[in-house]
Amino acid sequence: MKISTNRVRMLVASLAVVAAGGVGMVAAGASAPTPSNAVHDGVGVNEFGMTQAYFSGHTTSFTYSKGFFCDRRVPSAATSGCEAGANFKVAPSMNYDPLYITVPLGFTVPTMSMECPSAIACVDHPGTIDLSRLEPALKGLYPQLTAAQLTGALKNFATPGHEHFITTANGGKPEWWDVKVIGVTSKSEWDAINAHRSFAFLNQQVNKKLTTPIIPTNLFLYFAVN
Repeated sequence: MKISTNRVRMLVASLAVVAAGGVGMVAAGASAPTPSNAVHDGVGVNEFGMTQAYFSGHTTSFTYSKGFFCDRRVPSAATSGCEAGANFKVAPSMNYDPLYITVPLGFTVPTMSMECPSAIACVDHPGTIDLSRLEPALKGLYPQLTAAQLTGALKNFATPGHEHFITTANGGKPEWWDVKVIGVTSKSEWDAINAHRSFAFLNQQVNKKLTTPIIPTNLFLYFAVN
């Protein structure tokens, strides 16, 4: 999927804000490493727990029972083996459904108001993700950084805070879910999307270009919808 340069710039620049200045600190070597929540590249620590999500106008719960999977056929420099900006090549199963995550961009959302807050890895989620595929669109935004510094900062980025949206319950059976990212670029839009609690409305906003396009990843999560 082709992502416009302006929207990619907005996405990553805003993620840098969400990460509390992570780009500058990483480039300077001043930040502590972010835990990957992985047992090895592309395979997450198995945990059992729950988060919530929006589905067809209401809130539902997920029960996780396996760690994340990130397709290592798509190269990633993150300690988790996960990346955003390119689609997976091989899925962990023949059967899977999409999981859309929304990320607030360029405005403040109270950290604990999000289902998965910034700087806290939700159950069976990766703690880091590689955003370096988006680096070419960012060079003009960080003139104080060399291309090498910016690329290095984006390679092992802390997974930003987000909400979850699904389009099916899969009959309540556990399965792998293909993670897709959507950046929400205004607080009013964020509030409207969360109030409707449905991917149908979210997708309308994507089509109206009121959010970023849908951004592919190599990341899968494993859970059942309760």
